[in-house]
Amino acid sequence: MRLLTVGPEARNTQTPQLKVVNFNDCSPDIPDYAILSHTWDDSTEVALQQLPLFHRHAASSRRLRQVIITIPILFAASLWSLLSYTVGEVPLYLAFLTTCLLVLSLMLVSCYLAFHLFFVSTQDEQDTCQLVKKKQPGYSKILQTCIKARIDHNVRYAWVDTCCIDKSSSAELTKSINSMYDYYAKAKVCFVYLCDLEPAGDDLGKALPKCRWFTRGWTLQELIAPKHVIFFDREWNERGTKASLSGLLSEITGIPEELLKGETTCGDYAVARRMSWASKRVTTREEDTAYCLLGIFDVRMSLLYGEGMGAFQRLQKVILESTADRSIFIWTEGEDERKDCTGNDRGGNECRIKAASKPHPWSAILAKSPRPFECARNLEVSVTDSIYRDLSIGPRGIKMVVSLVYLVSKVGEDDGNKCILETFSSLNGEFVGVMVRKISGGRYVRYKPWKLAYFGRALTREPWKDINRTLVETATLATKFETVFSFSKGCDPVVGNRHGALRLRLDPSLIVNECRAMPRTHWDIHDNVFFGTNKTSKSWCGFFVHGQLADTPTTCIPINLFVGCIRWNIKRPSIILASLEDLDPGFRVLLEYQLDRLEFESCRKAEAVMMSVLDGRLSGTATVVETCAVDQSQIPSSNGGGTVFDKRGIFQINGPATSSPGWHYRVPSTGEKVRVEVNLELEEEEDDTVCVNPVTMLNLRLKLLEEESTVESVGLWDS
Repeated sequence: MRLLTVGPEARNTQTPQLKVVNFNDCSPDIPDYAILSHTWDDSTEVALQQLPLFHRHAASSRRLRQVIITIPILFAASLWSLLSYTVGEVPLYLAFLTTCLLVLSLMLVSCYLAFHLFFVSTQDEQDTCQLVKKKQPGYSKILQTCIKARIDHNVRYAWVDTCCIDKSSSAELTKSINSMYDYYAKAKVCFVYLCDLEPAGDDLGKALPKCRWFTRGWTLQELIAPKHVIFFDREWNERGTKASLSGLLSEITGIPEELLKGETTCGDYAVARRMSWASKRVTTREEDTAYCLLGIFDVRMSLLYGEGMGAFQRLQKVILESTADRSIFIWTEGEDERKDCTGNDRGGNECRIKAASKPHPWSAILAKSPRPFECARNLEVSVTDSIYRDLSIGPRGIKMVVSLVYLVSKVGEDDGNKCILETFSSLNGEFVGVMVRKISGGRYVRYKPWKLAYFGRALTREPWKDINRTLVETATLATKFETVFSFSKGCDPVVGNRHGALRLRLDPSLIVNECRAMPRTHWDIHDNVFFGTNKTSKSWCGFFVHGQLADTPTTCIPINLFVGCIRWNIKRPSIILASLEDLDPGFRVLLEYQLDRLEFESCRKAEAVMMSVLDGRLSGTATVVETCAVDQSQIPSSNGGGTVFDKRGIFQINGPATSSPGWHYRVPSTGEKVRVEVNLELEEEEDDTVCVNPVTMLNLRLKLLEEESTVESVGLWDS
C-alpha cells in the first residue's frame, strides 16, 4: 500500500515535496491516513509514474530561477565596480579584474540560460513542462489533500487513487480494486472534493444534488465505506460532513440514512436493494460498472478489461455463490414499475402496472446492468433455508433448487397460468417474484421482464390458507438467451424449442385436489403440458390424479388414479392406467420416488418401474397385465364405453384409446360400493402457442356405472 506525505512546513512552502512511502498491506503498523474521493478528469489526473516529473520540474524551475536572478546581480556588481573606479575608491587593476570576472560570469550564465532555453527545453524539458502544466489541477488536488490531512487533522499520510496504484501492473491493479472498499473503510478521514460545487453562498440543498460526484459509480462505495467524510467545494471550503448531511445525502442517493450514520451495514440490506443504489450511476469503462460494486457486496473478482458488460454478469454470479439472498432476480427492464394512483388495485392487493410499450417478452435471468434494479429501492428480503443455497454455474445457466409458485387464482387472467420464481422478498408490503417460463429440459428464462409478480400481502398472508401451489425442483436459470431455435424461426423460445407436447385433459366432473406430473424436468406448469425438445427421444410421463367425482346420483366419490404414457413423443404411445385406491401408501411413495429419479428419455426404465411397483400390488395378487392392439374401428366414441377388462386394477394397452374395467369405489358417507368407468382417449389438437406440431391430448373421462344400466357419460372439458 502506497501512501503520500509532506513535511510539517508544507503550508509555508510554495512547492512542498511529496513523498511516496510503501507499506505492507498485511502489516498492523499501517499509520492513520486520509483518503481523497473525487471525480476523475483523465486529462489532468496524475499517475504514479508522473509524480517524479513534478519533483524534477520543480527542481529545474528552482535552478532556472536562480540563474535568472544571478544575471541582474552580476550586472549590478559590474556597474558598481565601474562606478567605484570612476570616483577613485577602487584601484584600476582591481576594478578591471573585477569587471572581467563579472563579465565572464555573466557570459557563462547567459550561455547556460541560452543552452537551456534553445536545446534542453526543446526536447525533454519542454515536454515535461507541457505535461506538468496540463496535469497541474490534478497535482493540486493531491497536494491539497496531503496538506489538509497534515495541518487540519494531524494525519501525516494520505491515499489518492490516481497516483497510489501502479496501473501498469495488472496484479497490483486487481489487488487494489478488490481492496478499495477496505482502503476507504480504514481511512481516518475521507475528503470529498466537489469540483463543480461553487463556493459558499449557494443553497446547498439545491446545488449538492447537481454535483457530478453523485452520478459516478466509484463514488458509491467512497460514500458508504468511510466513517468520517467531509465535503469540500471547488475552492476547498468545507461544506459539511456525512453525519450532518445524512438526510440530504439519503434523499439524493436512495441510500438509507441509518447506513450513512453507521447504524447499519451493507449486509443488512437485500442484494437487489444495494444494486438499486447504483442504478443511476455510470462509469467511464463498462467493466468498472461491476468492479466498483465489489466492496458493496463483499466479494472478490479477477479483472478482465475488454469483456464489457460481461463483468457485471460475472459479478451477479459471484454474488449468488456467496449469499442465500435470491433478490438479485428482482429487476425490471424496459418499463417502470409503479402503483395505481387511484388506489383501485386489482384484487385489493396486486400492484397494477401502467405500461406504455412492451419490450421483448423473453430475457435471461440476470440483469444486463444495475439500471433495471431501480425498482428495488424498498425491497425487503428474508434469507432462505440452506437447501436453497446449493447451486452450480455452467455455460448455459445457473443450476439451483428453486421454489416455483403457481397462482391458481390467476388462471385465465392476464398471463394465464402464472409460474413465479419465488425470491422470498417483499416490495412495499407485498410478496414479489419474477415470472419465468420453461423452454427446455429443466431450463427457464425470464418471462415479461418489464414487470414483477405480486402474490399477497406480506403482513397478512397465512401460508396454511394459501391456495397457490408451490413446486420445489432443480432448475437451470438461463444466463444467455439464444436467438436461433430448432423448430421455429421466430423469437419465441417456448415454441422454437419444442417438437411435441402432451396434455392431460381432465373430466370436468372431477374435482381435482392434486395432479402431480413426472418427470418435472419436462413438465411445463404454465401450459400444463409435457414437451419434447427433439424428434427422437422415446419420452415418458406419468400423472398422479387425486380428487372427487361430483354431480353423481349419490355423493362425491374419491378418485385416485395413475396415468402413464410411454414413447408418446415418437407417436408410438403405450398407456398405463391404474387405480391407486387399494395401493398401499408406502408403495405409492416408492413409485413417486423412483420415477422422480429418472430422466425424461429413460422410457424403458420408467415403464419397468411403473409395472414393477403397480403389478401385483392392486386387487390382491391376482392382477394380470395384458397388452392388446386397438385399431381405429374400436376407438370408443365420446358417449360409448371402451374395452373393458374385468377384475383388474391395472392394465396396459398400445393404441389410441382405452378404458378401465368398472372399478369399485367406496362411498365415504354410506360405505356402499359403486362402479366407475375410467376412459382414456388419445387425439391430436393444434395449439401453436405450445409447440410447432399438434399437441397429443390424453382425454380422461369418468362414468358412473350401475349394475344393469349405464348412466350417461359426462362430457369432456374443452380446456
